[in-house]
Amino acid sequence: MIQRDLEIIHVYIGCVLIYIIHQFIKDHKHFQIHALWSKEVMDLVDELLEQHAKSYATQHDIILRFINKYLHDNRGEFSREYRVKGGVYPDLKIPSDRAEREYFIIELKVRTSMLKYLRFDLKKRDVIFSHSDCLYFSFFLIVSSKSEEKILLERDCIYYLVILKIYKTAKDLPLDALYEAIDMGTEEFIEDLSKESELDDDEELLGVKNMIKVAELERRYKRALVEKEKILEEKDKKLKEKDKILKEKDKILKEKDKILKEKEKEIQRLKRMLKEK
Repeated sequence: MIQRDLEIIHVYIGCVLIYIIHQFIKDHKHFQIHALWSKEVMDLVDELLEQHAKSYATQHDIILRFINKYLHDNRGEFSREYRVKGGVYPDLKIPSDRAEREYFIIELKVRTSMLKYLRFDLKKRDVIFSHSDCLYFSFFLIVSSKSEEKILLERDCIYYLVILKIYKTAKDLPLDALYEAIDMGTEEFIEDLSKESELDDDEELLGVKNMIKVAELERRYKRALVEKEKILEEKDKKLKEKDKILKEKDKILKEKDKILKEKEKEIQRLKRMLKEK
């Protein structure tokens, strides 16, 4: 299954707010790969970048709230009370639609560098699935130029949040077979995602190694420079317009001066004629 746009409606007193988030989903037997990209994802990245405390727990909670809001309509419950060293806690408890159980429990892992740490987490799947129904393994992709000299300025959204939803059915699969299936599925998914989001031929999607990206800071700096250049160009344009107006006024004044001189000459001529008579 592939789904492209996610429309989320929040109703407030007197108004309805509609969030349109671009999404791309591909289903596999034991897992699903889900990518989100939109202004809301860029707002999420901005929130992560602006955090003074750059701890894993802080980033984890921010992304967990985002997932709960946009994928589960804020139905999930989670609490810091369970977060003691060595403790086991549910990241999200989603109310279940099944009569035989109250909650569907999700555990979230927030990682960098795409699948670099996936094998490490999969080794603990017996423990994870002993108290959770699904493992959400999340990472960010960034749109990057294949040319090192080019900085992407025209794109408002260059980040994609990718969520690997690994089901409990994967618990008993051999580690190597499971990892290989996810690795191949993710590689194919990213290729399809690049086409789906209409990247240019000289652009590609890369895994984010660190959320505090030098590339992002450089991009923002370059964008600020471009904005300043636009302002300076606009001022220069206005100055040129003023200079053009002044030149026109000077031309008019010269024309008036010429007419006055012509009139003066005519007056002098008439005076001479009167004297001669």
